[in-house]
Amino acid sequence: MKNKTSQRQLLREKRKAQKRRTIYISFAVILGTAVIFGSIVFLSKYLSKPANYETSEGFTLGDPEAPVEVIAFSNYSCSFCKIYSETIEKDLISGYVDPGEIYYRYVNLANSDEDSANAAEASYCAAEQNKFFEYKSYLYTYAMAGDGFSLENLTKYARLANLDTENFGKCMSENQYAEAYIQDRSYAQSAGIRATPTFLVNGQLVNANELISTIDEVLGK
Repeated sequence: MKNKTSQRQLLREKRKAQKRRTIYISFAVILGTAVIFGSIVFLSKYLSKPANYETSEGFTLGDPEAPVEVIAFSNYSCSFCKIYSETIEKDLISGYVDPGEIYYRYVNLANSDEDSANAAEASYCAAEQNKFFEYKSYLYTYAMAGDGFSLENLTKYARLANLDTENFGKCMSENQYAEAYIQDRSYAQSAGIRATPTFLVNGQLVNANELISTIDEVLGK
């Protein structure tokens, strides 16, 4: 009887040890994946060339006569959009827009809440001064903060992005672009956009992981 009890106890302890090992292994895999992904994002962000926004006009960059037109549909509250904006987009601008191969346009798909609508309106006010691309970097940086899209902070980002804050404040207070984001949403729906970030490359709908290869294919690279 004692023998059977000891065997059962040993079996229970063995199972507990196996369960602990499984938990440790799962945790190590999750942690390792997070570290690798984080390192890729970090390195991409800090090893990428600084983007050049000198050709910006409104929500566009580059030569309108470029052989490829890329339209990016994005959202300030989307984590993958933030990663794209801070990594791939910068390389896209330096590697394709600056040499005159791409005419680039950005479309913000705001959520229906008031803060997102304010951020969309602020985007238009920044684009009015041809400072949209500098401005949106702050929107992505602080999007997840509780008051990231408050009117006070939106004005602070305008100052940090070297906008004319007086004209920016006037633009916001007069609600010149209060409903412009609705037109952006309608355009995205008509183009078949269902998620962000998504892109049109010369009218062809592609995801982020297909973007560069599709552009190279169109350019014959």
